[in-house]
Amino acid sequence: MKITIQLVLLAFLVSACSKSKTGFVDTQKLFEEYTELTEVQDKYTKMSDEVRADLEPQIQAFQIKVDLYQKNAQSMSPAERQQKEQELGAMQQQIQQAQQVRGGQIQQESQAEIDTIIKKVRDFIADYGKKNEYEYIYGKNEGANILYGKEELDLTDEILKALNDTYAGGSTEVSEETETVSKADTTATE
Repeated sequence: MKITIQLVLLAFLVSACSKSKTGFVDTQKLFEEYTELTEVQDKYTKMSDEVRADLEPQIQAFQIKVDLYQKNAQSMSPAERQQKEQELGAMQQQIQQAQQVRGGQIQQESQAEIDTIIKKVRDFIADYGKKNEYEYIYGKNEGANILYGKEELDLTDEILKALNDTYAGGSTEVSEETETVSKADTTATE
């Protein structure tokens, strides 16, 4: 009797485990092709380029003064050289500080915005998983938490399309159409 109950429980567990609905998402591809994230990255790359362009005249003026100093250093007295070196050092330090301050601001703003997008994507995938009755959706990335996955379990393109459609539409909800398509795909793969 005990053996029969144990066998029935084991059979139940095996059947329950074999029917679990799982999938995975290639997170690298997802973040490389998610429109909102690429737009934010482009925005901050452009801002960094603008900072460099704004500082370029100062950098060029500094380089001209350095070249002139090097050309005339032999004919200067030690006191004149020391004064010119201090002047050039102060100018260089001013340029570096401006680069660090403005670059740091851009980096902080960029990271905050990217972190917000990453959280939004995670929440979207969690909502997607719940609405489509997934028990697990794994993340595949360079860290190799998934070394192999059946192609039909790869949800990357489906979720990426839903995310990009949602971003274009201004909503963060998983659409009913996406749910229906996912359920039809899952039924075919089970």
